[in-house]
Amino acid sequence: MMPVTTSQALQRESWDGDTPASGRLLQPGVDVTHGQILYLDDISVSFDGFRALNRLSLSIAVGELRCIIGPNGAGKTTMMDVITGKTRADSGSAFFGQTINLAQHSEAEIAQLGIGRKFQKPTVFEAMTVQENLELALAGPRSVWASLRARLSGQQRDRIDELLTLIRLGEQRARLAGLLSHGQKQWLEIGMLLAQEPQLLLLDEPVAGMTDAETEKTAELLLTLKGRHSLMVVEHDMDFIASIAGKVTVLAEGAVLAEGSLQQVQADERVIEVYLGR
Repeated sequence: MMPVTTSQALQRESWDGDTPASGRLLQPGVDVTHGQILYLDDISVSFDGFRALNRLSLSIAVGELRCIIGPNGAGKTTMMDVITGKTRADSGSAFFGQTINLAQHSEAEIAQLGIGRKFQKPTVFEAMTVQENLELALAGPRSVWASLRARLSGQQRDRIDELLTLIRLGEQRARLAGLLSHGQKQWLEIGMLLAQEPQLLLLDEPVAGMTDAETEKTAELLLTLKGRHSLMVVEHDMDFIASIAGKVTVLAEGAVLAEGSLQQVQADERVIEVYLGR
């Protein structure tokens, strides 16, 4: 089953209106007065007796670009599932800013609150043009056809132009998304997420399958976004991590094994043993 992007989650949740299907009003802002955008505290999740997360705790600062690494099965995907509401924790707490308890919101509501997630496989609307994909994302929670029939304001047109420049697809705006290269589809999906003005972006292996040139451009893009948005990047490509990393968190067996600069975690004997090798 293909994963659902933030844009598609919003479309499905609010296909015929502008409020979440639950009818609950979302909080208008995120309290980041203490400088942190995300808090995970003592999170545990088990599936059929297997503990995917084991009392996991971490926090991400406003504007930070945090890299998450670790072996397969370390809990990276489950952690992102908890943050985005796809999976509920058995215990512990997850807060967006100081006051928003993520356990109290649906996936679509969490996206609307300002957390965007990009899966490893790009999930753009391939039968639409690059610009139409961005228009749809910019329109927010209303139906596809209503969004495409709507007349764009000057401000919206300017925003689309800005996004096209940022994701390096200005010359591809009239091209069908299905005809883009793999890397270009990844950038388009990032642009669709950015159209919704997220405060926190979760990116799952964003350079998997990319050429070296595309990987380099993706690193440049993420470094441009750093500071404007908070980013969590899960990735196995250590050269890519080295090109963007500030602080790195290493997960293993559902918990934080090590944290620090890339140089610090690469020198950690525990990280070498369970992930990097000698």
